[in-house]
Amino acid sequence: MSVTLVAGPLGVGVDQYAQTYLAGNTVQSSRDESRPGARGKYYLFASADGKTRFALLLLEEGAPSRAGLPPTATPRPSPSASPIPPARASVTVRPSPTPIATPVPPLPAAAPVAYVYGLYAQGEAAAFDSQLPLVEEMARSLTLERPAQYAEERNDKFAFAWRVPPSWRQARSFSSGTTFLQQYTSPAFGADKRQTVHASLTLTVEPAGGEGTVDAYYKATMDKAGDTVSVLSHTPWRGGYVDVQHSETPVAVTRAKRYFRVADGRGYTLACDARDDIYPRVSHWCDMIAATLRIGPEVTAP
Repeated sequence: MSVTLVAGPLGVGVDQYAQTYLAGNTVQSSRDESRPGARGKYYLFASADGKTRFALLLLEEGAPSRAGLPPTATPRPSPSASPIPPARASVTVRPSPTPIATPVPPLPAAAPVAYVYGLYAQGEAAAFDSQLPLVEEMARSLTLERPAQYAEERNDKFAFAWRVPPSWRQARSFSSGTTFLQQYTSPAFGADKRQTVHASLTLTVEPAGGEGTVDAYYKATMDKAGDTVSVLSHTPWRGGYVDVQHSETPVAVTRAKRYFRVADGRGYTLACDARDDIYPRVSHWCDMIAATLRIGPEVTAP
């Protein structure tokens, strides 16, 4: 039994795209599916002899919903070459003694106006029936992360606004006359000894102090961090800085991304902390969230 993630440019309508998978098989059921900015269908079907079962979720997303995402290069397959499949990542649920070929839909010849995302599950009938509840749970969990569609959180007192994914749960919040702190916990990015492993996201707003410059605020913040933190990279970012930092204690080894900015006498630090082994899985997500942060005059700008 295997489940394959499908992601790539879409050169035809999603219904026509689905025929690449459905052709020659018997469709047992189908239903409409939707996610913010995307629509599609979920199919259950079987091979003609009934020995193999399949599930297919396909979601079509148009270009407007992808606003703000990094540009994606459009592959240009040679006319004489075999079509290149969209990006795929397979998760083996249970080994199958008879591997089944995965369909390969063709890529669009020109720049795509839409993209397809989905899951394709296949397995021998007995294995498929026993694992179907898990497959459907995986299908329900598939979400397109689009920062522009996250609900905006705005705080006029401390002059900031940002967007946080609904899957990141607020853990704690603190506010005084001059300082604000808000922390979120990520979805699980790993598991260890029957416990899930999460990242944390913390926004701190405080007086910039001193000269009120981003360099002075950065130095004061790093002085408070002490000798347990080492800076792996230090890069300019939106008038401030973004660091990748490393911390090692007897309890844990942590890597973090910290974003520093200053506006109207306030210092803003957005910290994304994760255990060292899961950091690569969460780093890009933190970049997307950080890109939505607006501070000071940016909050009221048209």
